[in-house]
Amino acid sequence: MHHLKRKAAAFVLGAIAAGTLTGCVGLDAVYLAGTVTSQNINIVARAESDVPTRDGVKVYPVAMKQQTSYFTTPCHYQGLLVEFARDWEEVQAATGTLLPPEPDKPIGYALILTSEQCPEKPARPLFSLDEKYFHFLTRSRGDYVIREGQRMDAVDFSSYAPDQRPKWLPQVLRTIHDEAPRNRAAQQFENEMEARPEWVRKLAS
Repeated sequence: MHHLKRKAAAFVLGAIAAGTLTGCVGLDAVYLAGTVTSQNINIVARAESDVPTRDGVKVYPVAMKQQTSYFTTPCHYQGLLVEFARDWEEVQAATGTLLPPEPDKPIGYALILTSEQCPEKPARPLFSLDEKYFHFLTRSRGDYVIREGQRMDAVDFSSYAPDQRPKWLPQVLRTIHDEAPRNRAAQQFENEMEARPEWVRKLAS
């Protein structure tokens, strides 16, 4: 039975990545995979170390630490940073010009935080999101995905109104799925998503 449940989870993750589960259905499945309880707040955190860019790599593990007061022991977070391009149409705010998709032109990294560890508390699964763009002058990857101490504000997926969800999310999930056979961080993400109880319970019902 456990084997069948894991096969079902893998099937749905693959379907999301392939684009056969789209819109609310696909994103709700991702939410179920990534979240046990909704926090509905921002996570303000800073990278714990530099993450250098590497040729041919699109998915990077990242460790972050809660930004808090000097006298408070911070929570720690684990997740991924995933390269993305603008594969959707966008209206240029200044001119009203409709910009066509540029799926082959990376513009930044999506952050997905998947777990939280706070002092004297059990680890808690998350599915919280943010993004960072390439430097506005160079418009290129540069030498680092993120630098130690750089801040990001991650928002729980359930906090987004349907029309405000990140447009890059389906693409990023496809990238993770495609990279998993050769990228340990991507494979671990898929394994974590498949193993979460709420995910398999929903699939098995």
